[in-house]
Amino acid sequence: MKVREKPKGSGVWWIFIDHKGERKSKKVGDRKVAEDAAKKIEARLTLGDMNVVEEKPVFPEFKEYAKLWLHGYIKPLRRETTFERYDFVLKQYVLPALGNLTLDQITRKAVRDLLLGIRARGLSKATVCLVRDVTSGVINHAIDDEVLESNPVLGVVKRLQLSRDGKAEIEPLTKDEVQLFLETCREHRADYYAFFMTAFRTGARLGEVLALQWGDIDFHGKFVRIARSYKRQKITPTKTGKSRRVDMSDQLMEILRALQARRKREGLQAGRGDIAPFLFHDKKLQPLSQNTVRNVFKWTLRRAGLREIRLHDIRHTFASLLLTDGASPVYVKEQLGHSSIQMTVDIYGHLIPSSNRDAVNKLDTHLSAPQAHPAKN
Repeated sequence: MKVREKPKGSGVWWIFIDHKGERKSKKVGDRKVAEDAAKKIEARLTLGDMNVVEEKPVFPEFKEYAKLWLHGYIKPLRRETTFERYDFVLKQYVLPALGNLTLDQITRKAVRDLLLGIRARGLSKATVCLVRDVTSGVINHAIDDEVLESNPVLGVVKRLQLSRDGKAEIEPLTKDEVQLFLETCREHRADYYAFFMTAFRTGARLGEVLALQWGDIDFHGKFVRIARSYKRQKITPTKTGKSRRVDMSDQLMEILRALQARRKREGLQAGRGDIAPFLFHDKKLQPLSQNTVRNVFKWTLRRAGLREIRLHDIRHTFASLLLTDGASPVYVKEQLGHSSIQMTVDIYGHLIPSSNRDAVNKLDTHLSAPQAHPAKN
């Protein structure tokens, strides 16, 4: 019994069995899975099971491949929050039902029963679809390793009519409501006024605003460079992995200049002699925590008598106000850092004003007035 990587350096592992002059081989995939499968075959040979060579291929258990997928594929290639979310879904929902089954035992029925059971517990369609996606991800990883040939998860949600609900309707603040919020913040939480002004005038994500450094502010070029994000005490790349420039309004530039002067005074008073790198920081000169900002945001909404919205809706407000003021979707896409114009249109298309509706009338300018069939005398 031998376990080998073939070809060497490919990451694909095989089991080679030489039993009573008869040789068999089976591509298994990952080294650990191959070694585990080899131990099981060896144990059966030791017990005198001479037919083991003729039996069907040995498949790893679902939980083994789930671990390989999560730590070998998701963790190094996706954001930490994605890894944590998938890890939770596996432990909470998937592994209790499918973990001890071998990959070839994951049938459409097993997947269907899992999803229906989750739905019966009163969980949302979004959760059902997330469980589907995670389960399918593990299976697809096995297919890529040529351990399986098909994915039994495909199509199950559609047949059960459990697709995700439509996107929640976006209800951004109006221009007057934004003004009321900012005035309330300036009066009662002045220490956060510059932060929320930056959020409302750039449309940047919360983590992106928290990660802003003074080197990102170009007062001469009048733009803010969005280059990184901050969450859970870690600096990470932006959601798209790319930096972008967001135009800086005159009002925002004035407020950030005043903030910069104040930060310099704070540095001198503290004996540092220089300005702290982050625009919005705590006493330890580290970016503010997301929870702290959210709490201040909710408090200010209540104080201003405004309806409760998510902090992320500041971003939606920024986009909607630009569009309703006549900005092009392409410009909004660039400011928001969307990966495609289609994403911008999908989210905000209903907010684009139909100011060009009269343009079709221009088609009539070179035509005579419409005539019905002339009446016969």
